[in-house]
Amino acid sequence: DIIWSCAATLFACTWTSLHPNIPGMDEGKFTLFSRRLRIMLMALITQELIITWATMQFLSARNTAKDFNDTFEWTTTHGFFAWMGGFMLYVDGKPRAPLQPDELLGFVREGSVDMPVITQADIEDRSKGDTLSKGIAILQLAWFVLQLVTRYVQNLPITLLEIDTLAAAALTGIAYGFWWKKPKDVGRPYTVHWKGT
Repeated sequence: DIIWSCAATLFACTWTSLHPNIPGMDEGKFTLFSRRLRIMLMALITQELIITWATMQFLSARNTAKDFNDTFEWTTTHGFFAWMGGFMLYVDGKPRAPLQPDELLGFVREGSVDMPVITQADIEDRSKGDTLSKGIAILQLAWFVLQLVTRYVQNLPITLLEIDTLAAAALTGIAYGFWWKKPKDVGRPYTVHWKGT
């Protein structure tokens, strides 16, 4: 029962906290699943790297939102979306490359592309992470903590596995906090068409 509870808590917290970038146009489901599984294993083994990764992404997204807010109404969600490959440049009707935020802003200022008109609600609609999935992970963690507190109050022993699980879940929660506004499991980027010269 202890092993199952720890495994379920680790899986729920880790799997739902991961917010991968938008996949490439030619990547299949197996590739996406194996990439996510590798990231999940990395998150279980080296939580500090995942927190660093999430922090860097959050800071980049926030700075991008600030850069675009001089002219456009962008949020941190827009910044995350741009950095995760959310804007795909199409030239002559064919996908060319995902645009980095600085490239997008430069092309918009040059007049080579129109500024994508996508609201935060539209981006969130593309996201497959909803309040229910986040809530389930939080409830699983809360249930796990409640079990530990109950056992402590009853003077029952708490295993090292449970303490490690609690620590890993807490660290995953930090990454989750940084990724809270990042769209989750977006499958397709927003199309940006090259105007030409």
